[in-house]
Amino acid sequence: MRLLAVLSILLIAVPITALKGGGVRAEEMPAAVVAVLDYERILRASDAAKDVRRQIQQYRTALRDEVQAEEIALRQEETDLKRQRSVLSPEAFAEKREQFKTRVIAAQRKGQGHKQHLDRAYKAAMEKVQRAVIPIVKKLTEEKGYTIVVDKSQVLFAYTSLDISQAVMLELNKSLRTVAVQKPQ
Repeated sequence: MRLLAVLSILLIAVPITALKGGGVRAEEMPAAVVAVLDYERILRASDAAKDVRRQIQQYRTALRDEVQAEEIALRQEETDLKRQRSVLSPEAFAEKREQFKTRVIAAQRKGQGHKQHLDRAYKAAMEKVQRAVIPIVKKLTEEKGYTIVVDKSQVLFAYTSLDISQAVMLELNKSLRTVAVQKPQ
């Protein structure tokens, strides 16, 4: 009897609640207008990104030449040191050998420092390119009414008509053709 009373109350309460609008309503959401951006392609193929890589390659070549010249000098010093072994006293030879080792270690550190400076210069220059892309995407989004722009690497499938990469690349190439890369020390 008690079960029948509970069911009766529920049968009466549910329709009344529905009529009063007591149920949870979903908020009206705007229709999604999606665009796809191949961000990696832009960072690889834009004029500014190509220019950054060109400058970095020039710096890399200059630093490599400097390191090679130092290697040649160290090899010559090593050859001279080997020749002096029979002429010098064991103490004098040991002292010269330690000096040579110190120079080799200093040259290695210098080479590693060059690489780190070069990596930092590349990263800083590419960040300028990345920062230039965002306002372009935002402007295009406002003009075309996109509600969401997703990176192509996160998309399994999309129609090519949704891809805005070329439009972003063209605008980026107009606004940012080159980026000055800070010369590594």
